Amino acid sequence: KAQVEFVSANPTGPLHIGRTRGGVIGDTMARLLEAAGYEIQREYYFNNAGNQMVMLGESLKIRYLQALGQAVELSDDHYQGDYLIEYGKEIAEQYGDAWVDKDWDTFKTVAEEKMFGWIRKSLKKIDIEHDNFFNEDSLFKSEEVWETLEELKQNDYVYEAVYWDGAPEEEIAASNATEAAQWFRSTKFGCEKDRVMVKSDGVPTYTLPDIAYHRNKIQRGFDVMVNVLGADHGEQYKTVAWGVEALGLDSTGIQVILNQLVRMMVTDPETGKKVEKKGSTRKGIYDTLDDMVEMTSADAIRYHLLAYAPTTHITFDVEEVVKQSNDNPVYYIQNAHVRCCGIFREAEERGFSDEGADLSLLGEDELRFIRKALELGEVIATCVENYEPHKIAYYAND
Repeated sequence: KAQVEFVSANPTGPLHIGRTRGGVIGDTMARLLEAAGYEIQREYYFNNAGNQMVMLGESLKIRYLQALGQAVELSDDHYQGDYLIEYGKEIAEQYGDAWVDKDWDTFKTVAEEKMFGWIRKSLKKIDIEHDNFFNEDSLFKSEEVWETLEELKQNDYVYEAVYWDGAPEEEIAASNATEAAQWFRSTKFGCEKDRVMVKSDGVPTYTLPDIAYHRNKIQRGFDVMVNVLGADHGEQYKTVAWGVEALGLDSTGIQVILNQLVRMMVTDPETGKKVEKKGSTRKGIYDTLDDMVEMTSADAIRYHLLAYAPTTHITFDVEEVVKQSNDNPVYYIQNAHVRCCGIFREAEERGFSDEGADLSLLGEDELRFIRKALELGEVIATCVENYEPHKIAYYAND
């Protein structure tokens, strides 16, 4: 059994090109594992709590009050996307002024539901569907976060102190800390310092629920757990793997694919020069997956986001991606596929088969092609063994 966790954007806005890259990498990895014989679950892990969700709820409430004609304004911390203006108008039309006294949490729930609806529809446009949506908050409700902390304490991997054991004097002198936090002994795993697990105010850092989440995955019986994450999460997931080991669990099934940023480039109609597309004039928000599908196609998006190693920064040139010619690898590959299908179809219609075929009629070009085609099984196995889904794109082009 294998699980691939990918996209996992919090429901504060529509999907942009950076999240889409992780989506394509994750979905392709899941397909490859499936082809290799694994039972697969595609999971979306999200957090609908925290300050960003408070800001989202407040932003929608302000847009609702504006729709009622009230003179209220968003702060710089609020979400500015025009989509919230539309949602605010919808609430005003449906409920009038009956929601004026409702707090941000009510509006957060509405915004979250609408955002997830949008995210799912966007992903479906490029043939990505998740089997399970896992909310980080459920780990708190089930007490799994605190159970995990207790197990780590029992195994002597968490201790309470104002400073971490072995903190240098200059670090202590420079710190204003006066109250004890709970520290994870990450130095036992070769880390340069211990990490805070629970802050002095009793609030856990990201690390504790992430360890609890992986404990939950292992308990669900997955042999392989692939996390597709932005490159900035690399250090965090080393600590998570150490936390799993500290619980006495096997962390070898946890695999991480880190992916770098994507820049979306378009030609400026006035200057004719390539410029980075940072916003959508249609929605007034960051470039979205919907915008990309509209400008290109699902297949072009999937191929071009997969055709580079995840560790590589890529430039997504819309004009190049949309070009429908053999200069564009995605259409070159599709053209070859269509011609192969045509040959099989024609052979069937004429009653041809390979029985009794004279293989001496094959020249070097044909043999080279057949040898390459026969590599498919090995390529799938290599992609799965090394968690390198991009290599299937290399193979298709070869």
